[in-house]
Formats: sequence, C-alpha cells, structure tokens
Amino acid sequence: MSKSLMGTVDKALALLRFFSTQNAEIGLSELSRLAGYDKTTTLRCLNSLENNGFVEQDPMSRKYRLGLAPINLARIREQSFPVQTVIKPHLDQLVADTGETAHATLVSGSSLLTTLISEPDRALRVFVDPAAQLPVHATATGIVIAAYASEELQKQMLSKNRLKAYTDATPTTRKELEKRFEVTRSNGFARSERTFEDDVIGTASVIFGSAGEPVGAIAIAAVATRLDQSLERKIEVGLRNASMEITKALGGVLPVTTISA
Repeated sequence: MSKSLMGTVDKALALLRFFSTQNAEIGLSELSRLAGYDKTTTLRCLNSLENNGFVEQDPMSRKYRLGLAPINLARIREQSFPVQTVIKPHLDQLVADTGETAHATLVSGSSLLTTLISEPDRALRVFVDPAAQLPVHATATGIVIAAYASEELQKQMLSKNRLKAYTDATPTTRKELEKRFEVTRSNGFARSERTFEDDVIGTASVIFGSAGEPVGAIAIAAVATRLDQSLERKIEVGLRNASMEITKALGGVLPVTTISA
C-alpha cells in the first residue's frame, strides 16, 4: 500500500474520533475545522467512510453521523475477544461498593479509548464521555498506563498531547510526570487529584496483556467532596483486585513488581 493511500486512510479514520454523544452529528465545514483539513480532503474522506458504512448523512440537515459498520465490527470483536463481557461485572461491582462512577479504557495504538462506563444511581455523580480523548498527563488512567508502558509507547502517548494545564493541579512538565510515574509503580495504582476537572478525583489501576504490557485500565472518577480516607482505601483495594482479575481473565500476565492488595 502506498504512503499516500495510507495517509488518506489515516485521515479518514481520524474523522471518526470527532463524533461523540455531545456531538453526534457534524456538518462538513465543522468537521473540516475540527480535523484541520481543507473541505475537499474532508469530503473525500467522508465519501469513503460513507461508502463503507462508517458514516451516513442526514438527507435533511446534510450533517454526518456514525453509520452501522462500527456496530457490526464491535460485535465481531466482542465475540472473538470478549473484553466487555469480562470487564462490565467488575465495573458494576465497583460502583456498588463505592457509589462513584467507574470506567474502563483500552489502549489502541498509542491512543486511549473509553470502552465501558458504569454510573451510580445518584443525582451528583461524575459524567464520563465515552467519546472524549483522555489526556495522558492529566488523568489517572493516562498516568497509570504510561507508567507501565514501554519507553517507545510512552513517548508516542505523550507526543500526542501537549502538556496542557486543565486545572491549577495539572502536571505540565516531564519532571512532574516522571515523579507521578514512579509513585504509581510504587503504589500499584494512580491517583489524580483535580488535575483534569476541579471537582473530580480519579484513581486507576492498569490491566496487563500477555507480555506484561499495559493494554488498558479501570478507574473510579469520584466527586472530590465525597472522597474521604475510608472511600480512598475502598477504591484502591477494589481497583487493584478488579484489575488483577481482569488481567488473568484476558490471559494477561502481572509484572513481578505489581503490588497486590
């Protein structure tokens, strides 16, 4: 496959990441602006995606939305590698035990994709957008995965997002991140206090693959004002136990340095 064709494929697939629950339909001009492509390139990519069922165009508004092809591919993926079936019960149990929002993220290349979310039945809870790109440096999920990643994967993950300050507590230097990586490996989990949103404290534990590499993470996004020492401990133990069980169920291998609960 030629480099030019590969570039076109990459550009087309990248457009899919701009769709979310908050942005389910997007017009050509807006999508072109979001992607940083000219309209001709954007339209060519959209035509290819539409021809293959990945997007469809509303005949009235002329806006684009996701098509049915991703649903079919997701079903095939789940049947051959049942990640959601394995992870969902653990997330539901974490929510029942802690009363806070639980979510799972998987590594896709050098990107982090939120795949499952379980929410508590209470009015005040943290909302996690399944389509949002989690910044590696500002979230517990990103920190815990990067902490255990190979040097090359870590470099790729961090190069994708500038160390933007989302709050006053966001780490914005490589030195700060290295310190957080070290603490994470020592504790066996990552905690990010108000680093992405001022009223949220995230805690995450890594899921390992067959070669002992990080393939994802499960996390609790807690309302900051509710997080006392008792809940902190409950979250830490629950996440570490769940991540180890998920790792084993998926055929993963725990590194010898991982701390058990």
